[in-house]
Amino acid sequence: MITGSGGYGGRVPSLGSVPAGADHHAAGAAAPDNGASRRLSLRLDPDVEAAGKARDALGQLEGELEDRVLEDMRLLVTELVTNSVRHAEAVPEAHVRLEVSVDADRVLLAVEDGGSGFAPAARTPDSPDDSGWGLHFVERMSSRWGVNANGRTRVWLELARGVS
Repeated sequence: MITGSGGYGGRVPSLGSVPAGADHHAAGAAAPDNGASRRLSLRLDPDVEAAGKARDALGQLEGELEDRVLEDMRLLVTELVTNSVRHAEAVPEAHVRLEVSVDADRVLLAVEDGGSGFAPAARTPDSPDDSGWGLHFVERMSSRWGVNANGRTRVWLELARGVS
């Protein structure tokens, strides 16, 4: 597992009862579920419409989340699903999966694809201006995040909730 700054130090946040398959978490690595109040799970075809469909599905959470949190989620989901579609190098039948778990104080979000994984790299002054911003936004906007690769690639993040 690879974690970004503020990572769980080897622990993957639990999305509770959202079915994710046993191969996505290292044995014994999941943090305890703290009774999430709302869950969303979506399976997407890895095509040009995937990011828009994922973003639109977040509309189900309107009124339950602070506007700022929901807008951050829309941006991050768009970036992560786009990355999955463009860079996963997975077979066409390998779906992209979005999972969201809303708790009173945080939102856990994961995007999973059929890719074999990658090593996140920080942006540098030499990075192109027109691409490569997705994980930069994840790093800057999330409380914690990480990447798991175990037959599939799973990028997860946590957003803190609070007063808008």
